[in-house]
Amino acid sequence: MCMACNPGAAEFLRMRRNVIGGMVGLGMGAWLGGTSPARAFAGKGDADTIFHNGPILTLAGHGRAEAVAVRDGRIAAVGARAEVNALRGPRTRIIDLAGRALLPGFVDPHMHSAMAILAEWLDLTAFTTPTLADALSKVGNAARRARPGEWVIGQGIDPSLMPGEPLTRRSLDEAAPENPVFILESNGHVGYANSAALALAGIGAERPDPPQGRYVRVDGELTGRLEESPAFKPIMAVMPMPDAKRFVALTRRLFDEAAAAGCTSLHDAGIGGGGVQDLDALDAVMAANPPVRYSGFLTSDLMDDWVARGLKPGHGGDRFRLTGIKFWSDGSNQARTGYQREPYIGTDSRGALNYTREALIEGVQRAHDLGWQVGIHANGDAAIDTTLDVYEAVLRKSPRRDHRHRIEHCSLLHGDQIRRMRQLELSPSFLIGHIHYWGRAFRDDILGPERANLYDPCASALKGGLRISLHSDFNVTTIEPLRYIDNAVNRKMRDGGEVLNPSECITVEQALRAVTIDAAWQCRIDDITGSLEPGKYADFVILDRDPTAVRPEEVGMLAVRETWLQGVRRYPHPD
Repeated sequence: MCMACNPGAAEFLRMRRNVIGGMVGLGMGAWLGGTSPARAFAGKGDADTIFHNGPILTLAGHGRAEAVAVRDGRIAAVGARAEVNALRGPRTRIIDLAGRALLPGFVDPHMHSAMAILAEWLDLTAFTTPTLADALSKVGNAARRARPGEWVIGQGIDPSLMPGEPLTRRSLDEAAPENPVFILESNGHVGYANSAALALAGIGAERPDPPQGRYVRVDGELTGRLEESPAFKPIMAVMPMPDAKRFVALTRRLFDEAAAAGCTSLHDAGIGGGGVQDLDALDAVMAANPPVRYSGFLTSDLMDDWVARGLKPGHGGDRFRLTGIKFWSDGSNQARTGYQREPYIGTDSRGALNYTREALIEGVQRAHDLGWQVGIHANGDAAIDTTLDVYEAVLRKSPRRDHRHRIEHCSLLHGDQIRRMRQLELSPSFLIGHIHYWGRAFRDDILGPERANLYDPCASALKGGLRISLHSDFNVTTIEPLRYIDNAVNRKMRDGGEVLNPSECITVEQALRAVTIDAAWQCRIDDITGSLEPGKYADFVILDRDPTAVRPEEVGMLAVRETWLQGVRRYPHPD
């Protein structure tokens, strides 16, 4: 049922929000100083579980509580221990936190389940493979172990972190003369193929570039570099891929790992990247009761298919719902395909847009008019300019309250753009690992110090009135929200340990909001999760210590002890 289209249901939700909102407001002065009065959710019967004896951070305002009661998978009461204990019955289970901290379960608002398949590809990441020559050697070794004609498939290569000569069609031919080869960069926006792979995919020098993709050529000859997913989809269509059963298993393993990192909610920023069957596979994963709830954006290139399936905003339920449509305006800054106002260091290239401004307006207008939330990937500052122009044109033609449109990554962000975002009621979701893993490369090799200082400006965005979130963009970085918090609070670069623009460091409390309630708000699931409030699901993470009580530089040392979904412990798995 579409709640927005059903007047009775919509009125019920408005009344429910008003009631809960009123309860949230009760005793707020006490919340700021310490413990709140208990707040209860309408319902009958004793609590199934009560948590107490540890710091409880509700993320509702700046609230703390002494106890939380759970009934039927939802929070029944939160507040002072004596009052919450009024729900205790003879069968109520009492969880003694023993000083551990209880928080809302973490939300990763931008990841890609389709990338779960990379777990079985050859690992060429900078963490295991120091140089590009080492990567080429690994490819050669894998080819020698393979049968002639068998594919060699690798992932994670990163020329921005790995010194050496770039991979080319010819160098891959030499490494694997009898095998087709495909290698995907860690950013997911660039791939490399040898001659055998290109031939199997039917990609020759005369083949035109696909829409939103590029076959890179020099003097009319293919180099083997493929930019953006439409360019390497023909390769992936002919290379071996896991069957549906294996994809489901790999995705479930990814979800289990996310729960172990404290996540109770994941948001997929590109369902359909592997085709419409992605949605069917995710339905199968979610039917098996994984330890996380799921929401997601559908890919814009399959819009006709989604409409033909009858999908509408909010399709699904509380465990798996579809909320929006995803567009990609440009590529990756570390791959030098993000679209910039000024050229990359040492080049005359500014990167490239994947769409014309007019084509992007047309696509976003269609999604917006159908009622969808929209997320537009934009890494370069010129891509953000274009994205703002697009949103402005669409919202001028078709104003809509509470649209919650987003800019994904929103990496190289200027003050004038923050002001425009505020006016258009847009919000950014930052791939904060850019600071930690690539900060030095951006500063010294790719963008220069002045532009690198503009990267992921969390403090400026908050000061400018924006609601921000932090994400992994898995597989670009791993799903580990405590690391996102550390990256945003401390902004330390992995190479050398220096701080990239200390003025953009934020507080632990602000970073916590960016992986709980504000991330849930961006994903349109804040009505059911993201904070500890009566009526919301009992989605919790338990940490070894209170993150607000440690020194900021120690926040990355915190550990996840337990994760609970709808009142059931899911990590560690119940005995």
